[in-house]
Amino acid sequence: MTRKKNNFIDLFEKCSDELKDLAFTHSSFAHEKKVPSNERIEFLGDSVLSTIVSDYLYKNQHQTEGKMSKIRASFVCTENLSELAKTLGVEKRIKFGKSFKGQVSDAILADTIESMIGVMYLSFGLHSISTAVLDALKVKEMLKAGMKSKDYKSELQEYTQSKKLKLQYKSETYTTKGGQENFRANVFINGEFVSYGQGSTKREAEQNGAHLALKKIKE
Repeated sequence: MTRKKNNFIDLFEKCSDELKDLAFTHSSFAHEKKVPSNERIEFLGDSVLSTIVSDYLYKNQHQTEGKMSKIRASFVCTENLSELAKTLGVEKRIKFGKSFKGQVSDAILADTIESMIGVMYLSFGLHSISTAVLDALKVKEMLKAGMKSKDYKSELQEYTQSKKLKLQYKSETYTTKGGQENFRANVFINGEFVSYGQGSTKREAEQNGAHLALKKIKE
């Protein structure tokens, strides 16, 4: 799927070299080189991204808070952000330490996109970057095409009921390294752990957890 990416990348490239370098500094590299990682700027970018999408939905979607939360979650979720990162070739620019032996996960790619947004925000401010971020994530385009909120919890509930399976969510809060309180929702089917989701609200975390559980089931 082709994305509108030029405005996003062009704006990012206009940021200072120091900030751009920070956006791509993984914690493994930062630890080895004794330099700041992108975790703090990622924390900022996550909040900025949520604000940009929320502001647009509030002004352009006359829906309930619950429905807008679900639509926002579909745009800011790990899957969508990592897809954008792959389109932009972000993986090639991330700096990892020698200790990093794992694969570059979707979560790392999504976190890097949030770091890039944080850098752009510090450089140009919220108003100046909003259109570029919305275009990169295809928010306007998808909503204009009739995108509807996806209720993954209801879909998973229907599936488990049809199979006579017991579905449970166990939620907990945690504090990110940036000091933000987030939610983690663990999904259990018949007492067995299936997946988990994260989000700034309990509802968002459960939706993301249900989404991942459905993906596993379909696979």
